[in-house]
Amino acid sequence: MSAHPMPARQCVVSYSTREEALERFSTLCQGLDDCLLVSHISADIPPNTALQQINFKALQHQLGNTYEAIFLDLSGGLHLTALSILAGTLRGGGLLVLHLGADWLAREDCELARFLPWPLTSEQVTSHYKTLFWHALHAPESPFTRVWPSLLTPYHLTQTTLTPAQQHFVTQVLAQCSGTHILLAARGRGKSYALAELLYQGQQQGLRCVCTASSPHNLSTLTEHYQAVAQSPAPFVAPDALLQAEQHYDVLVVDEAASLPLPMLEAMLEKAQCLVFSSTDYGYEGSGRGFGIRFRQQLKAAKRPCQEHHLTSPLRWGENDPLEHWLDQLLFQEYQAGPLLEQQPSYVTGAQWQQLPQLLDQAFALLVNAHYQTTPENKRWLVDDPSVITFCHYQDDRLVGVALVSVEGELPDDLAEQVMQGKRRPRGHLLPQSLLAHEGIAEAGQYRYWRISRIAIAADYQRQGLGSQLLKRIAQQAKAQGVDFVCTSFAATTEVVQFWQHNQFTAVRLGTAQDQASGSYSLMMLKGLNDHSKALTQQWSQYFAEDWLSTLALRLRDLSEPLVIAISHTLAMGENPHMAQLRAKDVSDLTLFCHQHRPYDSIRAPLLRLVLSGLAKQSFSPAHADALLLLGCGLNQVSEKDAHQLGFSGKKAFYQHLKSVIASTLSQLK
Repeated sequence: MSAHPMPARQCVVSYSTREEALERFSTLCQGLDDCLLVSHISADIPPNTALQQINFKALQHQLGNTYEAIFLDLSGGLHLTALSILAGTLRGGGLLVLHLGADWLAREDCELARFLPWPLTSEQVTSHYKTLFWHALHAPESPFTRVWPSLLTPYHLTQTTLTPAQQHFVTQVLAQCSGTHILLAARGRGKSYALAELLYQGQQQGLRCVCTASSPHNLSTLTEHYQAVAQSPAPFVAPDALLQAEQHYDVLVVDEAASLPLPMLEAMLEKAQCLVFSSTDYGYEGSGRGFGIRFRQQLKAAKRPCQEHHLTSPLRWGENDPLEHWLDQLLFQEYQAGPLLEQQPSYVTGAQWQQLPQLLDQAFALLVNAHYQTTPENKRWLVDDPSVITFCHYQDDRLVGVALVSVEGELPDDLAEQVMQGKRRPRGHLLPQSLLAHEGIAEAGQYRYWRISRIAIAADYQRQGLGSQLLKRIAQQAKAQGVDFVCTSFAATTEVVQFWQHNQFTAVRLGTAQDQASGSYSLMMLKGLNDHSKALTQQWSQYFAEDWLSTLALRLRDLSEPLVIAISHTLAMGENPHMAQLRAKDVSDLTLFCHQHRPYDSIRAPLLRLVLSGLAKQSFSPAHADALLLLGCGLNQVSEKDAHQLGFSGKKAFYQHLKSVIASTLSQLK
């Protein structure tokens, strides 16, 4: 490590013409190695400068890079993702230029349209978050100045040995060489270097080591460090190829794990003796803090203990870096349940946020901790989208709960018809559009919906009924404003389905594909607020219920057994659907299997009808292991091949227990 003190990163805000600003920037870049221009508009780059030019669509590939100077053109509109990504790539002593141009606040923001639902346009809406950003940019603690530096002296990290914290991490992991480890660090902390050393030292010890990530671009720093020490390419395997291969490793490193679906991460648990899941603690990359919480819960449920490691000291820039501190305050504040100095409104929308900056920071911090897909752009969305209402719950003068509500529906008849025909898909209005386009409910577009898109309760206040209180207050407010339905769409897990069912929400649709990030199917649930909408809720739920059992048998065999039971409990199926009716011959066939020598494969169809009948009657409990076994066998999710994993000594013990469960279930029918 270099012993020289690290110079501060320099930050300039530019109000001149773009041409003037680019000329000054290009001059400063002469003699440098890595400079970057990010803009919607291409520019003529002067010769003899190491200036790379990209548009905003290429930002994803910058996560693993480092630069000495960056020109971010925000003159067309505010792009928080670009700012948060690029700030993390800038070396100590480097230069970040935010180019705004003249009259930035008064000009139309071309980025605003991404946050607005139909029929709103950026010409019709004032960006209140843009004003908040402007104030933060000019606050006393802001690192940005109008004064351009005369010279740049970027710091080049020449790390040849591990820091004590990095060495402690590598030593701990290799000493155990087993179990599951989570490495969390903010950007610029030397995480990639530590992981490269872990792979190298592991291989030197004769261990089979491999690394993976959602994209090789995000591993560039790691692979460069590994190449330097090992003089050979890093042992990288793409996630899909890793899971498809039969190879088992001693050490598997998964970098930026928050960007991979949770089911994929769970599958990786079987691929190595020692696993290291790495993620950025906060920042652009999927909000690793929330990822850490969710993934730890998954590991705990799977009875997989994990060890957590942290790297805290910055290496890419100096301690107490003004740019990092400013960006943390703007976008990545940690949630702290401290007393609020401001007023405590029941709900907030639009321009009201300009008077409540502390409340905004706390509300967003709550969301980051609760939802690991929360990104910096979401903070702008909840301020700038006029259809978003943020409901707040306080306790002891503290903000402890928050829910985001999107106002949807009241689509014109001609637009609703085009949506149902698959010809139009206007921005926003998720629930009515889905009921139209996927369920064919022609009248769904005309009603008013309040969709609860996010709900979060502070960790120390959970399981006290505060989430249910918040939902009750939202429903009361919606009813007072003449709204027809409160509704939600979420990644379905057993616990979350049970929460919404407890609050009298009814399932009306299950998505057809798994969410890329969570790996879960999206479930939509409704609650009618007047007599007519309550009747419609029951009718639409009946449509869903009629298809549920057949859909389950045909294409949803990857749903967990507890989740299948939880969803079934939300449905009123009425009389047994035809395919769930158990015949006298079915009972006879199953009895022969239980007490005689009838082969298992010959009673698969009667077993399926027994299971579907139980689901229709809601006679299964997700907490009952025998019910889960019966359901898993009936839906072909488990078989004798899973005997040891399920705790049985072998195939014989598996079938003996299954026979007793079937016999017990049949006896309850009499």
